[in-house]
Amino acid sequence: MSGFRWLGVGAVLAACVGYLIYSAGGAAGNYYVTVAELRAHPPAGEVRVAGVVQDDVVRGEGGLLIHFTTAEGGARLPVVYRGPLPDIFQPGQQVVVEGRLDGDGVFQARSLFAKCPSRFTAAAG
Repeated sequence: MSGFRWLGVGAVLAACVGYLIYSAGGAAGNYYVTVAELRAHPPAGEVRVAGVVQDDVVRGEGGLLIHFTTAEGGARLPVVYRGPLPDIFQPGQQVVVEGRLDGDGVFQARSLFAKCPSRFTAAAG
């Protein structure tokens, strides 16, 4: 009888590990939407959006409040972000912002990732 108990514990542990691997892989499969996709189908909740920083960056509050526009494929998205910026953040840089689209059509970002050819440099507010 004791052998069946250990077999049951092993099966439960294997199922838990399998679920963790499955759920981690599912989140990575849907990394971000484009600006055009966001404009076409605005989500109700949080979303990650990719685009290119435009030349209208305005900084306030000692550089910790940033207003800018990100664009992709002819679609534009005004963004507000409060927090530290990655060192490589600048106009022309690809970024992924994570947050919500407000009622005025402004994206309220809670985190910002500046895309580098080899990796993402993150700053979370």
